[in-house]
Amino acid sequence: MLILSAFFSGSETALMTLNRYRLRHLVKLKHAGAIKAHQLLQRPDRLLGLILLGNQFANIFAASITTVIAIRLYPEEESSIAIGAGLLTIAMLIFSEVTPKTLAAIKPELLAFPAAWIYTGLLKVFYPIVGFVNLFVNLLLRLGGINVKENGHETQLSKEELKSIITEGLSRKSKPAHSRNWRFIKKVSTALLAFYI
Repeated sequence: MLILSAFFSGSETALMTLNRYRLRHLVKLKHAGAIKAHQLLQRPDRLLGLILLGNQFANIFAASITTVIAIRLYPEEESSIAIGAGLLTIAMLIFSEVTPKTLAAIKPELLAFPAAWIYTGLLKVFYPIVGFVNLFVNLLLRLGGINVKENGHETQLSKEELKSIITEGLSRKSKPAHSRNWRFIKKVSTALLAFYI
């Protein structure tokens, strides 16, 4: 159950932290995993509903198994359930939450693309449950003035965001400052920034 929970936790972070511009580039290159991930991210409410359904199942099942084991091993000990819960919490925190989420945040494509294949199949199987849950979730969000279908995949950059990206790219020390081509690119980019933004 720890491995299953780790998969759901890590893949959630991986899919949600994918660089959307790189993802679209990989989709244009017909990368199969990127195409699946891109399709799933068109409706994040469905994707998150599926991931959280799986993660909740794994976590609750692990807690149930831990309780049964604690009672069977130490039936006379009143604190056995609490000790089991404490040990499970520490194990899940390390192995099923922090480690997979950290890995996924650092290398999202490593987990996101294979997971997208699995989630595509799981979504077909569990769509009735996910759809039922999302019915209520979307209703609650609408009451708060948020329409999931309209706000699901905003990827347009504002002028200020574009300016920040270009300025950051120009300030990086990764290219040699003495390179003639690099100086030319920097001048053209600065001129375009001044002209268009």
